[in-house]
Amino acid sequence: MKKIEKYFAVLFFLLISFSFISCKKKNIPDYRIYLDKNWEYSLKGEPYPYQKLPDNNLNKLSDLLASKIGYIFIRNTFEIPDSFKHKEIALNIGQIKIASKIYINNHSIGKTGLFPPHEFTEGNTSFAIKIPKEYINLGEKNTITICLWCHGYGSIGSVPFISEYNDAEKDADYSSLIYSKIYLVLSIILLFINLIYFFLYLLRRSEFENLSFSQVCLFTGFYLFVFFYGEYPFLKPINISYLLFEKIFKGATALLTGYMIVGFTRDFLHYNESKHNKYFRFLLTLIAIIIPFTATNIPDFRDRLRISFLFVSLQYIFLGKIIYISIKKKNKRLLQFIFCITPFLIASISQIISKTIFHQKFDTLLLAVSWVIVIFLFLGILIMHFVQLANEVEFMNKNLENLVTERTEALEKEKNRAIQEIDLAGFVQKSFYKIDTSGLKDYEVQITSKPMAGVSGDLYIVFISKDKLDGIGIFDISGHGIASGLVTMLVKNIIEQEFRNGMDIPLNEVMSKINERIIIEKGNIENYLTGMLIRFNKDDIELVNAGHPKAILYDSESGKIGNVEEAGVNQYGAIGISDFPIKFETVHFNMNKGDELVLYTDGITECTNSENKYFGSDGILAVFKSNISLDLKDQVKALPYALKKFSGSEKFNDDITYIILKKLVK
Repeated sequence: MKKIEKYFAVLFFLLISFSFISCKKKNIPDYRIYLDKNWEYSLKGEPYPYQKLPDNNLNKLSDLLASKIGYIFIRNTFEIPDSFKHKEIALNIGQIKIASKIYINNHSIGKTGLFPPHEFTEGNTSFAIKIPKEYINLGEKNTITICLWCHGYGSIGSVPFISEYNDAEKDADYSSLIYSKIYLVLSIILLFINLIYFFLYLLRRSEFENLSFSQVCLFTGFYLFVFFYGEYPFLKPINISYLLFEKIFKGATALLTGYMIVGFTRDFLHYNESKHNKYFRFLLTLIAIIIPFTATNIPDFRDRLRISFLFVSLQYIFLGKIIYISIKKKNKRLLQFIFCITPFLIASISQIISKTIFHQKFDTLLLAVSWVIVIFLFLGILIMHFVQLANEVEFMNKNLENLVTERTEALEKEKNRAIQEIDLAGFVQKSFYKIDTSGLKDYEVQITSKPMAGVSGDLYIVFISKDKLDGIGIFDISGHGIASGLVTMLVKNIIEQEFRNGMDIPLNEVMSKINERIIIEKGNIENYLTGMLIRFNKDDIELVNAGHPKAILYDSESGKIGNVEEAGVNQYGAIGISDFPIKFETVHFNMNKGDELVLYTDGITECTNSENKYFGSDGILAVFKSNISLDLKDQVKALPYALKKFSGSEKFNDDITYIILKKLVK
């Protein structure tokens, strides 16, 4: 518990730290002339009138255009003090999207990006542009005019300022490093990792997490391309429109990264995804990619991309399902997964806080770096898994013979121990079922029962009051072995209690109460029962059948042999299954002196021979008829002998129980 508390304390501290880092302001040198206020704008430029531009609106200039597409002119005035007289002066214009031309006192001093018909932006590159001294009026008002081409994007990313050239250039270089060059480094690293893990997958095809991890790195690396391509002329696309560039790198690669993240989570947590689910996720992603590709301009593209992200985000419902199942299964890798994604979660939450509370814009660098940290953490985890696997293989190679010998001996010991435990359990069960019917005066009862393997899933109960037989029950628990044997011990007490407590109510109601109690008390145990309960009253005999083979009755006077339950008796259902339809009816019949009643489990009827033929109820009738003249003990012993002869083996494929009752009095 203390470890968990420490873990969350660290997460909380990091969250607060990221929040304050996001809101931290840079130190402003005194000699800079910031152009952060009093901007004016016009949609046509000179000689048309200008309107006041709201403060802090330089990064939303395209919103001033009806369709967010077109030219916009902005201007401002400033004074340069005489202290700049002998200094090189420069304008730090920061990042501009999409393209611009810049004028000082109607003199052109530079441009950024490309204008139509081959429009293109410089990305996140920042610019410091020298201002010739002859263009400047020292000590007087100067006018800066910027003509921007807007196409969905139309912004100046930071507050422009005028300063000494070295200062302006240093700030621009720093900004380009943070918001542009660093993305190039991260992209190269990710593409390199992609190649490594793709080759690892080719060497070991069973490790799907290597393939999905390489794909996450690949598409993340391509997505980062939009941030740094303007920094290096040789990276600028040739013969490709800016709209298509956005569709590929801001649309398709981002959407595919989201798709691959879900796939990597699945493979990392070793979740077996169904084919239908795979096809559904792929279809969602394909639709999401197609939607923005149908856009005819960048504003339309950005609107459609939001819809596409909704399609991709639907897959994260499946990701939540994977995590939920991993929690239920106590997947050890889940803690590693949560640890690895924590940096990105903290960065995302901190940005939400800074946006909603402190009204700061999203720091894409922080989010990008945190995501790359996530990838590197997963890289470390995968390396650890690989090293661990390599060490195990090396150890196995060195010690294979010894390990095989040790494992064989251990398995043999476990086998012998299991056999001993099963034999002991069988002995305990026989002791638990031990019944003495020698004192009965009204019936003779003989039973033979043979478990398939040590412990039997067949249950028989004889209810005796002094020298009188009150009732008998025979039940068959689903399954075999120790599990079904334990269930017999659980339900035996329930059946005995309900039978004794229900002597004054109809027998079918007793069986219903038994069913209800077993459902409650066995809980989530999957085993169920079929069975038969018989109650011997003074004047008649009651029988209730719950999905069990029918009882056989021998009439000693007429010599007829047939089932107790005649046609038309509508009873069905098993015991111990919640919400399962059941109907128990009480069947009444009588027995006279010398009559015999046969009860058995389906392990006898379902016994097969070498030709896969069943022994069946006809086999039981044949054995019973041929031995009816013998004593009851010999009649009971005749059945196992007949089964052995029929199947050709002393071991049967199910538990068998065979009971014969003979009435001794009128």
